Parts: sequence; C-alpha cells; structure tokens
Amino acid sequence: MDLIVNPRLTKNELIKLYSSVDWQKDVENIDNLKKGLRKSFVIAAYEDKKLVGLVRALSDFSTVVYVQDLLVCPEFQGKRIGKTLMLHLLNYFAAVGQIIIAAKPNNDARKFFHYLGFQEGCDRHLSAYVMDRRVR
Repeated sequence: MDLIVNPRLTKNELIKLYSSVDWQKDVENIDNLKKGLRKSFVIAAYEDKKLVGLVRALSDFSTVVYVQDLLVCPEFQGKRIGKTLMLHLLNYFAAVGQIIIAAKPNNDARKFFHYLGFQEGCDRHLSAYVMDRRVR
C-alpha cells in the first residue's frame, strides 16, 4: 500500500470510492467535493495505483482537528488501511490537542475509534450538532 499526502484526485476516483461506501450524497456535486478536498488535509491510500481509501481533516494546525471523512473500499476493509490512515493523520497532527470525529453511530465505528483511543462525546459531556444543507 502506498500513502500519498494531498494527492491530485480525479473525479472518477472520488466517485468510485465514495459510492463504494454508499456516500452518494457526497458525489452529487463532485466539483464541490473536489474543492473541499483541495482545502483539506488528505491522506490517500493506493493499492496497485488504485485509490482504496482516504482520510480528510480540517484544522487550524494548533488547537483542533476535525476528521471529516474516513473511507475504505469495502473489498479492502479489514486490512488495516483505515487504521494506517488514521495513525498517519494522528502522527501528523501530534501537537494538536483536540481531535474530533463525526461518524455514523454503529458498532464497527464505535469499536474502531475506541481502539484508536477516542471517546464518545457523551463520555466527555459533549454533544455534536449538525446542519446538513444537502438533505432535501
């Protein structure tokens, strides 16, 4: 597996990856997604030159990091790609005190993020509030 920081991602690569994990809403406006990725910190995972995963974060590089996306193609899940992406991200932002992730509430995500040392917001007396303007 090869990791590339802030790669030049094609529309086709993004559509395939996001669609493979049923995130079609994210690719409905692919130009907007590409613009957002260009303004984010991205680490992409490639297997035989095929995009198989990525992690995307937003940060002030001092006090907080928001992990927006962590995706791994289903056929590559369970091969430590997500873990590798997250560990590289955490290492890159090692000096930043707070890292926040918004994830869909399921047991796999819960176990994975707990394994990496994250706590659920309710365990820290925190709540997350979302306004998703993509919802119709």
